[in-house]
Amino acid sequence: MPATPERIGFITQPYRLALTAVDATVEAAYGDLARETVADAPIETQFDDMDDAQAMADERLALLKEERGRYQAGLPNALKFGIGLDYSQSTPTGTVIDPERATNKPALVTDINLDLRRDIVTLGMWG
Repeated sequence: MPATPERIGFITQPYRLALTAVDATVEAAYGDLARETVADAPIETQFDDMDDAQAMADERLALLKEERGRYQAGLPNALKFGIGLDYSQSTPTGTVIDPERATNKPALVTDINLDLRRDIVTLGMWG
């Protein structure tokens, strides 16, 4: 790659400034907790291309925007259901509904525990 004046200027910049829109939901939920640096300081990356740096900034905002949690559900008398979950082709999913926490959202099944003695299946879910 030739050393054009534009390329030299790009390489000598201390960092690439990629910004995302300010999201009030993320700011209210996390404030400055999502980073280990001063709020106005840039986050170091290893990107040479501005498009890559902008894509990473957008992906970081998208990750912080969604509220996710880890859940457990105990299902009595459900051994047949637990053993029958097929995770060989895709990840099993379910819907977490918790009126106390106003939760009603899809989630991935992350782990399945079978208690054969008590006939209880415990599903770990994330979503």
